[in-house]
Amino acid sequence: MHLTLFGEIQLFLLIAATSASFLYWINYKYKSLNRQIIRAIDIPVYLLNRQGFVVKLLNTPTEKANRLPFQNLGTLNIKDLVTDADECRKHMASLLRVLNTRTSDSLTVKIKVESGEELYIAVRMVYLSRNHVMAFIRNITESEIQRRENEKYRFFLESILENLPIATTVKDKNNEGRYLIWNKKAAEMMEVPAKNIVGHYEEEFKPLMPSDFIQETDKEVEESEIPQSYIKHFVNPKGREYILSFHKTLVSYNKGKERWIVSSALDITELLAAKEKAEEANRLKSAFLANMSHEIRTPLNAIVGFSSILSDYIQDEDTKEYIHIIEENTQLLLQLINDILDLSRIEAGILEFTEGDMDVNKTLDEMQTMAKLKLPSEVSIRLLPGADYCIIHTVPKRVRQVLNNYLSNALKHTEEGFIDIGYHLPQEDRIRFFVRDTGCGIPPEKQKDVFERFVKLNSFKQGTGLGLSIICTMIAEKMNGKVGVSSIPGKGSEFWFEIPINLPEANLHRKARH
Repeated sequence: MHLTLFGEIQLFLLIAATSASFLYWINYKYKSLNRQIIRAIDIPVYLLNRQGFVVKLLNTPTEKANRLPFQNLGTLNIKDLVTDADECRKHMASLLRVLNTRTSDSLTVKIKVESGEELYIAVRMVYLSRNHVMAFIRNITESEIQRRENEKYRFFLESILENLPIATTVKDKNNEGRYLIWNKKAAEMMEVPAKNIVGHYEEEFKPLMPSDFIQETDKEVEESEIPQSYIKHFVNPKGREYILSFHKTLVSYNKGKERWIVSSALDITELLAAKEKAEEANRLKSAFLANMSHEIRTPLNAIVGFSSILSDYIQDEDTKEYIHIIEENTQLLLQLINDILDLSRIEAGILEFTEGDMDVNKTLDEMQTMAKLKLPSEVSIRLLPGADYCIIHTVPKRVRQVLNNYLSNALKHTEEGFIDIGYHLPQEDRIRFFVRDTGCGIPPEKQKDVFERFVKLNSFKQGTGLGLSIICTMIAEKMNGKVGVSSIPGKGSEFWFEIPINLPEANLHRKARH
């Protein structure tokens, strides 16, 4: 069948109309489907034009889905939202690139909405038409703020770690000993830059360190899971020698599934050298003090002796008083020298601590008798034993020294009343000696200073301030004991000295008084 020209035109128009209808139907269905998809997306999808205006919201996301508080759609421009000028230019360039290339692009930007609130948003722009793009927007403010905070703290911690004056390394034990951290001090000490170590494995590093020290200590820390410390003479790959104080610990995460060895090394070479010099200087000082004390004490003893002889021959009362003043001050000077000598001996570690049996009651009775010779007429001394019979194994000479210092202190500060010397047994394996007085007492705020070296609570009383500190803080420590004081201003003080009794060697019998 042959069609006429008119018939051909009619057929063409029919086909064209049919095709157009079909394409329209397809386009309608496509657009309808797209609209349904966009409406189903629970994040805001905005329409942006070429000029950067936010034209409309294409869907209705929930508030929970971070719907952005945009108002005045149609007049709101990107330039009004983006706070930073560089960021705004970057955003507009991305918009134009999507329109011109018919592609898509993503970016993160900080905006300021009409309420004044600042938000971080993630934007995905997709080409829609020649003049429009769809912008898929997520409010990522909380996560972005957290990310930036984490980044800041990470930078902060990495800066601290990098600038520590201690060589610090971190090794990943889950990844064949791969080094994760090698700080500046480690690079300086080893003379190996971090770039040659970080990311590399222990086996690669081993040729630089022929010693098995690192591997052995790593194994010890891993197996024990207890931090370990070492003092090590260390030679770096270039032959430089150090004395290092190592500290290693195992750090684990996720119930031990992830493990790292953290190592730190402090160069103590100069510190040890300085310590040895200081110890030598201290030994020389102590030797000097001991020698000088001995040299001074010899002529002083002669002065004391001849003063005593002179007092027997002189009848003139004024002269006798002068001789008495000489004797008193010479005794004070001798006490000062003895204190200094004891101090130097303790610091030098040569003060004798010879153990032996001590009859406590007999010793205190003897000390009471000696103290009576120095008592003013207005003061009496009393013995208060804690048992009828008490023999202990201790260091008798040092116990006497402690109590003599307590008695001397009580005599200085008691003008009337009494002084008590005694003991009691607070526990089966301990004994506490005490000296009580009715002197001036010590203010509460000054009681903590009583046992400090060279401290004198009364500047008008003669003395060095060494006696109590030597006895209390040094001798007591040597004897594994402790000291203390209780006092009421205006009523008196009690100084006590408590030491352990060596029970296997002690012969202790006591009968409590009622």
